[in-house]
Amino acid sequence: MLDYTLKCHQIYKKLGDTQAIHDAAVEFEPNAIHGLLGPSGAGKTTLLHLISGQLIPDQGAVTAGGHPVHENPGIVSRICFAKAIEQAWSEYRVQDIMKFCSLLHPDWDAGFAAEMLDRFRVPLKPKYKHLSQGSQSLLSIIKGLASRSPITLLDEPTLGLDAEKREAFYELLLSDYSEHPRTIILSTHLIDESADLFQYITLMQQGTIAAHCETDELAGQARYLQGSTEQLAPFLGDARILHQESLGSVTRLAWLGSIDHETYFREQGIEITPIPLQKLFVYLTRQEQQISEVLANENIS
Repeated sequence: MLDYTLKCHQIYKKLGDTQAIHDAAVEFEPNAIHGLLGPSGAGKTTLLHLISGQLIPDQGAVTAGGHPVHENPGIVSRICFAKAIEQAWSEYRVQDIMKFCSLLHPDWDAGFAAEMLDRFRVPLKPKYKHLSQGSQSLLSIIKGLASRSPITLLDEPTLGLDAEKREAFYELLLSDYSEHPRTIILSTHLIDESADLFQYITLMQQGTIAAHCETDELAGQARYLQGSTEQLAPFLGDARILHQESLGSVTRLAWLGSIDHETYFREQGIEITPIPLQKLFVYLTRQEQQISEVLANENIS
């Protein structure tokens, strides 16, 4: 089996006057589901375009199995980038789009694609532009999974889907991944729903990689500290605080990293509890300050 380990080597990309990607370096573990997270404008979609070969970096390189992705048809054909909205498909009928996909992806599973089109009731004859946003997203999902590509990129795959269909997608993704393992990178804003899918997370901030680590490793470093505001006041300026909230005389801190004063906290009756994974991701993606140094100091990046 060929090695398709995916690496970004200090890549830079400017879009117009905006430095969209800045010194982004990361290695994605093969045959795993990765969550690509970050606030709007962090550079997630641009990074996926660079990984897929649809954009060329101004500096640096993207490699798969040690081979450059860009201008390398043998590698690009093994990468499937499934976007929530495919503008290039606008004038084509669904049945024709599926034929194009079968030609572009050498491992295409036509039987699986047909089964999913029927399951999700995506009509074959309408043009793509006449489909609802939900049906467009489903078509993109079908493309991504039926491609059987060793590297599959899913950008906001649940856009326009109702709760029932989103849940069906998550179940389908896990089931299909267990039968056909490959490297899947999923970018999403619906963190609370998708957090349990991810074996690894890659956090982007301001066009660069702030952290890349195992999900369990990150979760193990996150704790709530809850106690009186007076007791916690001396620690409110600590860089490891991701979020804080107060109600009356009680304060709760979301803390990421080692707790230097854990014994003191417990002696003072301060409650220390784990932060749910979904909440942690929300805090991280909403964090405006740079937290890469904190994560690095805690050996989380």
